[in-house]
Amino acid sequence: MDYKELQDILSSLDYASYKLEETFVENEGEVTEETDLLEAEVSALKTLLNTEGVDYLGRWLKGKEDKRKAIKAEMDYLKRQAAAIDETIAFIKAKISEVMRATGCEKVKGSLGYTFATYTSEKTTILADELDRIYLDTVKAAARLAGLPDWVDVTLKATATAAKEAGADEFIETTTAETVRFTKPRANKE
Repeated sequence: MDYKELQDILSSLDYASYKLEETFVENEGEVTEETDLLEAEVSALKTLLNTEGVDYLGRWLKGKEDKRKAIKAEMDYLKRQAAAIDETIAFIKAKISEVMRATGCEKVKGSLGYTFATYTSEKTTILADELDRIYLDTVKAAARLAGLPDWVDVTLKATATAAKEAGADEFIETTTAETVRFTKPRANKE
């Protein structure tokens, strides 16, 4: 069975059920040879749907669930690979920084056109724990007072940029790290 056959059987069942009801109405509920044939047809179509139809839909659903599971496993694998590559990139940059410190250079260019320059990276983040400590209970109380049910949780979210603009420096943490800027050789445009 395929999808088209399943749809055809459903349509046939719908039509046969309609015809059976119509025939009973016309015959004022009397059982006739025609109603017996229609009842047998309805029963056969239902049996077909509940056996081969269910098996077809079950195999189709299982196939899609298996495919989803495989894709999720592949995505998880790729995430682990990306994380490992990120760690390797950080290690390589640390080695380049070590080489540059050892040679006393702030900018270097290799014979193949790879260029590295040292700079200080600055990362600004929100101190979420501090934000929660000061405001979360107040926000939850206000939300409950406004009618938010107990089963709905409340979380706080802020961006470092917005906090900086508002002058809320007590909720901002800035970290700096020495790192390198990497430039690759480029091909000529054709």
